[in-house]
Amino acid sequence: MTVNAGFTTAWVLAVAGILLATGWKRQLLDDVSAPLAVLAAAVLAACGFGHTAAPKTAALICACALLRGAGAGERLQAIFGALSAGFVWSWLRKLYAEDPVFIIWDERLDGALAAGVLAAAASGRFRAQFAAVTLAAIAADRFAPAPAGAWGWLDGLTLSLLAARTVTLLARGGASLAGRLRPQA
Repeated sequence: MTVNAGFTTAWVLAVAGILLATGWKRQLLDDVSAPLAVLAAAVLAACGFGHTAAPKTAALICACALLRGAGAGERLQAIFGALSAGFVWSWLRKLYAEDPVFIIWDERLDGALAAGVLAAAASGRFRAQFAAVTLAAIAADRFAPAPAGAWGWLDGLTLSLLAARTVTLLARGGASLAGRLRPQA
């Protein structure tokens, strides 16, 4: 199944907008302000219409701004997440280019999903996850056999961030449920 470049970005941003409007801000963004996140999403989407480097530059500026308010531990988690996610994302794209028999779902987006899961494993905080997937997406596109266009790159970034936030929310929900199911003395 091949999806047009930009469709995933539009879908993820539309769902995120609906969730933010209905009170899911804490689950989606942690302590990042919603107006700042909406502005950043709008800038990233607008950059999709520009040069291929425009969304990368905008995302990198947003990631640096988010990490500016983070602690040293969170920055270290972002770097570790970026290294591991970038390696896996790049490796999957090269593997798929060499031997397409291994393709699980979509050759352009499988690496993004794996990178999002690794970013979630490195940190459960939005700031670190956004920085990790941004750096991983830049590295994966730099070392990929065929670089993605602006919209293709944004699709990978948004899907990776969606995967990271989904894993984080599932882990938090599981931990909360486990605490409630624990026998009381």
